[in-house]
Amino acid sequence: MDDENASCSHDGEDDAQLSLLDLPIEIFLHICSFLEASTLIHSLSLACKQFYLILKDDSSWKARINHIWPDASYPLLRPARPDKLFWKLSCIAIEKQITLWKGSIEEKLIIDDAPYSTMDALLLMHNGTICIAGARDRTLRHWKLPSYENSRCPQIRSSVCTNSAHNGWICDLTAMDNTIYTCSWDQSIKSWMLINTGLVKLKTYDMKPVSSALLCVSSCPEQALFATGSYSRTIFVFDSRSGHKPIRQYRPHTGPVLKLAMNSEYILSASEDKTVSVWDQRAGRTMKSITVSGEAFPMCMSMQRDCVCIGDSAAKLHVLNPKNDFELVKSYSTKHTKGITVVHLTRGCLITSSKDGTVRISSPTDPPKPIATLHSGFGEIANMDYLNGILAISGLDIAVWRPKLTS
Repeated sequence: MDDENASCSHDGEDDAQLSLLDLPIEIFLHICSFLEASTLIHSLSLACKQFYLILKDDSSWKARINHIWPDASYPLLRPARPDKLFWKLSCIAIEKQITLWKGSIEEKLIIDDAPYSTMDALLLMHNGTICIAGARDRTLRHWKLPSYENSRCPQIRSSVCTNSAHNGWICDLTAMDNTIYTCSWDQSIKSWMLINTGLVKLKTYDMKPVSSALLCVSSCPEQALFATGSYSRTIFVFDSRSGHKPIRQYRPHTGPVLKLAMNSEYILSASEDKTVSVWDQRAGRTMKSITVSGEAFPMCMSMQRDCVCIGDSAAKLHVLNPKNDFELVKSYSTKHTKGITVVHLTRGCLITSSKDGTVRISSPTDPPKPIATLHSGFGEIANMDYLNGILAISGLDIAVWRPKLTS
């Protein structure tokens, strides 16, 4: 901080009352420690130039985060080029997640007309107000979460069901804007438009001569691309703006492709052959194949700009560094007792769901620290999604946690 700003004093009248501006910086910051980070950043720092200059110092925000987790390093991997607001926004996100999950201010909603079969595909849309699920009974369902005024009853009703959406199990789904893409054991991909009254089928993508189940699908809205992985080890890439046939296909694995994650640069695929493959979209080739564990196979992935998290069938979490050739840099044991089905990394928390029927909310630190544990109430968790502070899980039923409305 500049020397000229090293004091909070101001020139006032001799009889002026004592204010925050008169306090030493150390005392001012101690008072700030009792206020929420969002209040400091969005309100107090805008009150005057003195407060702004004091609160713009990243060192105070790093110290604040370190006070929350003194025996862990934040973030999980250091960002290659942190933006000017990184530490401030991180502190807001962390405190929000701790308040949400550790403070027990969330409410749990149960869907009461879910199908009588496992729902492997799950997606939250429209800031978490809409939930879409695909089931093994071949149905595609769409629920609108009740407004807070109508949520005194913990059941979610009024689902819109599309029967026989596919001729086989619906394995996964993804979305670009209001267009949803579903893949199925029946070897097809279908697109659907989400409208107020439900889902309207748009088209079926031609996968012939493929004769294998499609197990996963992922999308990159920035490029209008989506990709699907198959039991026959092949990955197909589609351009949503063009025809019904894939624009590219490649086979990087020796086992079924279980999960995909993609952005404008890379497509990551996880396989039963115990490897994660990295496809370079610009070069049009497989860049690397990574064995994350010799004892288990990868089941899920969360790909961020500076970090990739992978959950495996032995309930371990692995971290890749995309800024260093996707090097495997860290592996952690978790408290899960069965395989991790979904991993979701945010600025404020790390969320993992498992076949053991639990969801664990942890800190996004090295190592991760537990914040809260949620129980499904229906056993194995097949899928999970998190959006705008709202968490949904699926299996034989669907449960949704969201922040309670506070007055």
